[in-house]
Amino acid sequence: MKKKRVKKIITVILVILVCMFALLPFVWMISTSFKPANEVYSKTPSFIPNEPTVEGYTEMLTTQSSTFDFPQWLTNSVIVALLTTVFSMIIATLGGYGLSRFRFRGRGFLSYFILTTQVLPGSLLIIPLYVIMGNLQLLDTRIGLVAAYCTFSVPFCTWMMKGFFDTIPISLEEAARVDGAGRFRIFSTVVLPLTVPGLVATGIFSFINGWNEYLFASTFMKSYENWTLPVGIASFQGQYTTNWGTLMAGAVLITIPVVILFLLLQKHLVSGMTAGAVKQ
Repeated sequence: MKKKRVKKIITVILVILVCMFALLPFVWMISTSFKPANEVYSKTPSFIPNEPTVEGYTEMLTTQSSTFDFPQWLTNSVIVALLTTVFSMIIATLGGYGLSRFRFRGRGFLSYFILTTQVLPGSLLIIPLYVIMGNLQLLDTRIGLVAAYCTFSVPFCTWMMKGFFDTIPISLEEAARVDGAGRFRIFSTVVLPLTVPGLVATGIFSFINGWNEYLFASTFMKSYENWTLPVGIASFQGQYTTNWGTLMAGAVLITIPVVILFLLLQKHLVSGMTAGAVKQ
């Protein structure tokens, strides 16, 4: 009994340390966003600002110029992230269902080939995608950026959705087929409702990819008005000086939508709906 208690105490301490290590950057980011410039560069840094200010947030939200437009960057990020999520989910859902249910030659190779594409770093795709988009006149356009994001979002989402479809018993579809339902009706009314956790998980992954991605956006988007939030906020880091207060305020603002998304959809991230469906 004593050994179990000691083991439990050690486990709790390790969990607390890991959580502190993971949360430290976010706490420091929020703290810095409320610090004036003199505190940011102070020799004795502190987590709690001595003279808190919202100047960074005010500058980020209200300043507009030919090279700075936070509302426009926010609009671009929302459009790009949502379109990436929609296109990725449509393709991944249909592709994952096909790989899970249909039997055809090369099915296993195709499944593992899709997974293998995730091993390659996205930076390898920049040059070929840049050339292709240049030929298609898609450089410096939001739809071109969405297409670029889909190239590495769709394969992973397809593999994830295939895994969720594999957990759904085929007997449910066979029962619906006996009742006279067609393939598409079975897919839309029987299978999809049971994969809500999978749809939410892959949708969040795709949205975050489109929301936070910087490398592709900074390479393909040249006009200030077409920048996304990561590129726009990164522009505050200059060669000789950096406005850390405003930069961290922008980082906090760009984090808020993702946090809200998780809070709203966290209950759908818990799997187990298929087990309940089989019992029913």
